[in-house]
Amino acid sequence: MPPEDRSTPRARRPLRHLRAAWPVVVTFIRSWGLMALLVAGGLAIAYRFVAPPPPATLRIATGPGEDSAYSVAVARYAEALRGQGFAVELVASEGSVRNLELLRDRRVDFALVQGGVAEAGRGAGLVSLGSVFFEPAWVFLRRDAGIGRLPDARGRRVAIGPEGSGTRVLALALLEANAVPADAIIASPLAGAAAAAALLAGEVDAAVFVSATPGQGIGTLMRAPDRAMLVDFEERAGAYATLLPALTPVRLPRSGFSLPEDLPAEDIVMLAPAAALLAQADVHPQLVSLFIRILQAAHRGRQVFAPEGRFPSALNQDVPLHPDAARWYERGPTFLQSWLPFWVAVTVERLWVLIIPLVTLGLPLIRFAPPIYTWQMESRVLRYYDDLRRIEEEAAAARDRAARDAVEAKLKALDTKVATLGIPSGYGALLYALRRDIAFVRDAVRTLRRG
Repeated sequence: MPPEDRSTPRARRPLRHLRAAWPVVVTFIRSWGLMALLVAGGLAIAYRFVAPPPPATLRIATGPGEDSAYSVAVARYAEALRGQGFAVELVASEGSVRNLELLRDRRVDFALVQGGVAEAGRGAGLVSLGSVFFEPAWVFLRRDAGIGRLPDARGRRVAIGPEGSGTRVLALALLEANAVPADAIIASPLAGAAAAAALLAGEVDAAVFVSATPGQGIGTLMRAPDRAMLVDFEERAGAYATLLPALTPVRLPRSGFSLPEDLPAEDIVMLAPAAALLAQADVHPQLVSLFIRILQAAHRGRQVFAPEGRFPSALNQDVPLHPDAARWYERGPTFLQSWLPFWVAVTVERLWVLIIPLVTLGLPLIRFAPPIYTWQMESRVLRYYDDLRRIEEEAAAARDRAARDAVEAKLKALDTKVATLGIPSGYGALLYALRRDIAFVRDAVRTLRRG
């Protein structure tokens, strides 16, 4: 490289060095930029196949009354979802039948539905994320009504809950199994405390409650065993479970309702459907995993009618279990969702499809970029050999001093151009080899001039 021209003002020297280095920068950008564009193009195409993120707002149906098992459970779900950054809208409902309608009309995204309600095709287009707790049927008969079994309810007044409730569906199913059709009873829409008061007042002869935990109405009747009898299904539990597969026999042990009051005075076997969390079949997959984690936190502990770890469960399903839920219950959560916060895991899993073009394009292109860069840098030096070869041919053909002076001037101009060529130090050997060759040709021309 030529010595620095000390006559050049200091303020201009950095600018000169920048101009010399700029071609190197351009070459680098051209080499690696092409690779980056190809990879970016592949990622852009793959991004079209990336699943959209989960919706920011989720709508969940509740249940009849703030103290119902459904409303209490949904409140826990909503709290957990808000902790993950979701907005949650709670939609009031009269019970399981209404919840199912809201789901089918897409007015809610998730809802708890009593087992057996979604049978007979009513759950088409829906999937289950798992059952969460048993809801026993508490069937009370008025002792002075002369009723000992459900078949005796024919022609009697029976409180079976309001329209839209799962209680009504289950009560009618139990009566139908005993050859007592809906039109063979005088149905009352009363439920809860109102139904209990009506039974004790003699206004109804039987009352059916479906509840995971004893409410006020059930408590009132349990404390009046001389006037209300809780039906024990033990002797016929197997038959009921066969006729109504959604039902599971559960046991209320002696004193299980109240130990100080010794209520009930003996073990009682009841029949219980299992409530399940349902969603549309196209529910976002990441929401499935998130909800199962929430269900585990809310329902894995010991329950009144289930041991610890019984729920949430893939059992007792009226509608198909979501495939991701089935895998979760079988194998547990994915690796990412086990170790990463929900939204981080979701983002990584959504963008996982981008790894394919990144690997298939990126790795080979990374291998090609350095040779392309090397070829471009070497070409910046080697292309001047064409000029040197032409000058050498002109020198061999020169016959007079003027022609040789012209050749020497071209060599000097070429040497000056090469000296200012911006080349990284790693390619300096090529640059110096070219300048040696230029000097060799210049010496040959001067020899001819002296000759």
